[in-house]
Amino acid sequence: MTLPPSLLENTIEAARNLEAAASQKVLRKPLQVVGLYCLVRHRQIAVAIQRLGLESAYESRVLLRTMIEIYINYAWIRLRDTDLRAERFLKFVPLEKLRILEQTTRAYRPDEYARLKRTRQTEREKVRHLFQSHDTKGKMKWAKSWTCGKSVEAMFTEIQENEKPETSLDLFLYGLYRFFSSAVHGGPLSRTEVLMVVDRRIIASPQPEHDPTEDHTVGAFTLLASSIEAFAEDAMLQDQCHADIRKVSAALQELMPRVPQLNVG
Repeated sequence: MTLPPSLLENTIEAARNLEAAASQKVLRKPLQVVGLYCLVRHRQIAVAIQRLGLESAYESRVLLRTMIEIYINYAWIRLRDTDLRAERFLKFVPLEKLRILEQTTRAYRPDEYARLKRTRQTEREKVRHLFQSHDTKGKMKWAKSWTCGKSVEAMFTEIQENEKPETSLDLFLYGLYRFFSSAVHGGPLSRTEVLMVVDRRIIASPQPEHDPTEDHTVGAFTLLASSIEAFAEDAMLQDQCHADIRKVSAALQELMPRVPQLNVG
């Protein structure tokens, strides 16, 4: 299945218009800030996928999988406990910076590392109410992720079970997420796609993607359209951007019945 050439471009333009409308108002709720971030990332990555074109379609897998992870984060936050989940997402930065620092010790002089670690720990203390809890032995522990232990797979299962049980969108996206994993991580399956044997010689495949006209632009459109709908609702911009949202939603609804026919394997 191939998208009309103008559909992704028009959806990218709709995202830009929504971002412009959002810039004219004060986003006070954490969920609105998270939503704007996800919309902007989705729009930027969709542009990159579009620019890569058919020749580099295989490498678009890396970008599309990132779009799916962003979708999962946003959808999971919107599912329930939205204020708390959004606040955790926004305020996990000190813990993330500290972990990166601790994992790159050898990149710093000892005195510089000690100074940076004290700074990061001070910053972390300001959000301890969100990320510190007791373990089974009663000792205090810090959360290792903003989701407090939920894996991407667990988050996606929760979304699928509670948010859209009647549609195939989530199953389609999770199929892409799993299928593209080897390409992202440079795994063994990816090797079989990127290399081929010709007359007992191993050479680079001229087109590793099994069908470069499918899936990537469809996935990019689907994810960007979903972000547009969600953020417009969260930021209360449906009326201001009504025309764009109506067109995007209509195109998304028209596409959905055809999603199960996509070949992602």
